[in-house]
Amino acid sequence: MSTVETGSIFGGYRIEGVVGRGGMGIVYRARQLRPDRLVALKVIAPELAADPEFRDRFERESQIAASLEHPNVIPVYEVNEHGGQLFLVMRYVEGTDLRELIRKGIPPEQAARLV
Repeated sequence: MSTVETGSIFGGYRIEGVVGRGGMGIVYRARQLRPDRLVALKVIAPELAADPEFRDRFERESQIAASLEHPNVIPVYEVNEHGGQLFLVMRYVEGTDLRELIRKGIPPEQAARLV
């Protein structure tokens, strides 16, 4: 999977660091240049982006995600392609994910609140 270098500019975003890696790609903490704001930028793995069926599904699902307006849903700011690489830009949310909480051992009261 190709990576984007910290400090580089990618599609109008300055890459500040890697937030996470998964089966679909790499998520970066990035700074949008205009307007100036912190975002999460997910670059889709090249092998997935090269699959026409995946690209179609990615476009459809991204459009649906971008249309959602709810306090518990992270907004999608942009879905695009840069240098042949598909990417998705969302609000950056500081913190951890549920997988990490479970791995560390989440207190039952907190688990009940999350559910």
